[in-house]
Amino acid sequence: MFNKIRVMEKYLSEKLIAFYISVFAISESVFNPFPVEFILIPSIVRYPHKYIKYAFLAASMSTIGAIFGYILGYHLEEKIIKSFVDLSEFIPTYERYGALIILIGAITPLPFKLVTVASGVFKINFIYLLIYSFVGRYIRYQIITLLTYYYGSKMINVFQKINNFSTKIKYTILSICLFLGLYFYIFLI
Repeated sequence: MFNKIRVMEKYLSEKLIAFYISVFAISESVFNPFPVEFILIPSIVRYPHKYIKYAFLAASMSTIGAIFGYILGYHLEEKIIKSFVDLSEFIPTYERYGALIILIGAITPLPFKLVTVASGVFKINFIYLLIYSFVGRYIRYQIITLLTYYYGSKMINVFQKINNFSTKIKYTILSICLFLGLYFYIFLI
């Protein structure tokens, strides 16, 4: 895992970081299965003084992505979903708790794209989508960037120690297997 973080850091030049965060945040709200944290955490480790800026950027772009997810859900419901599924029993629940569902979906690690598309399907108030998406995503990303700001460099040291320890364990197990294989080959054949 430590090597993957180092490879990711190599591609995170300060000029391109905003672009990467923007693309990941927008696409995560619509279709991307990878969370923004894959870019956000190494970015904060590399440029810790920008943790507030990057959290704000990620939240803003994720909210823009939520708009695309809403539009997608709106058109899916009209053209496809109506013919396959009756959603009428879910409409009162989503109308009543829609804002809370958006906020919870924006803060938790649940796939946010499901919330944005469902908001379009159930035609939730668009202003609620914008406000609660931004607030929830900003809270989420600010917590992550703040923790990375304070503990990121310490965690890299921990990952290095784990990586070194696991390498020693791998070589020890490999040596034992080779020794046992050689032993069985010599004495049992």
